[in-house]
Amino acid sequence: MLPASDGLADPSVVPIETRTFGVNPADARNIDDWAASVGGRWKIGARALFATRLCIAELFNNVIEHGTARKDDDHVVLTLKRQGAGIVVEFMDTRGQFDPTNITGRSERLTKSVGGHGMLLVRAYSRELAYHYDGQYNHTTLKIS
Repeated sequence: MLPASDGLADPSVVPIETRTFGVNPADARNIDDWAASVGGRWKIGARALFATRLCIAELFNNVIEHGTARKDDDHVVLTLKRQGAGIVVEFMDTRGQFDPTNITGRSERLTKSVGGHGMLLVRAYSRELAYHYDGQYNHTTLKIS
């Protein structure tokens, strides 16, 4: 028997889904709807799915608010990979280099402002959080369980 396309019928097949989105506020809902749909198909627990959606929303918000536009076709490439009961998120964007994991030196100022708590939430919900820039894409990877 062939494994189901979502990889759930065969534990040796790791489900992975990737989708590209634009970089404008209207795409926030499309991203959230897609992530919720993927998590539902994969039967991810409510807590892990909530954390995944919240973290993705914060990363996208950072792109909108802090990422410097470099070209007309800036975009986000979002990959979700099932890992046990959780999800690995790879969030890539083409905006100017911005390391959302580096809040050192800004953390005191950010926690005193109205905003600035988003990356603290991402850190709280992520088991692992990493960033690198390859000259074209900002890559932020996080693991949520």
